[in-house]
Amino acid sequence: MVDEDSDKGPKKPYFTDNYKLPSIPELKLSDPTRLLEKAMERTKQERATYRVQHIPIEEMFTKQELMDLKNAFELESKGEAFITLDSLTAIFAGMQIFPTQEQLYAILETFGKRDDEEYVSFEVFARSVALMLEEYQEKVSTSSQQNYGDQQYMDEEISEN
Repeated sequence: MVDEDSDKGPKKPYFTDNYKLPSIPELKLSDPTRLLEKAMERTKQERATYRVQHIPIEEMFTKQELMDLKNAFELESKGEAFITLDSLTAIFAGMQIFPTQEQLYAILETFGKRDDEEYVSFEVFARSVALMLEEYQEKVSTSSQQNYGDQQYMDEEISEN
């Protein structure tokens, strides 16, 4: 098989007209750091929710932590396989975790629990604790960065005026 175009000599270059691209205005973000921080926070939250839903409970907690959770659950459940939402709130309070009613329902909904369901199983309880601790840990670890960033942002605002 012979290439017919090879006999015709060098190929003519494409796009040889004098077309110029129009100038495009430069875009700048007013606060790129804050934008990235918010995006990272949203991604961390989504990943935390996914992890808590899919990782086995035994891998989320140490043996001692799991035993402590079971003991706290059994104290509130009085031998039953479930606890009430009020009991869940009481256990959280004992752990120095104080979610609002909306946060509590949102967390439970993450695990497929509906608002009209009054009872919580140990698995849902343990996963809820893991998610609450994950959220709390994120707030503690980034609070100093956020405070520094907020102060820096306020300093910039003041110096501009």
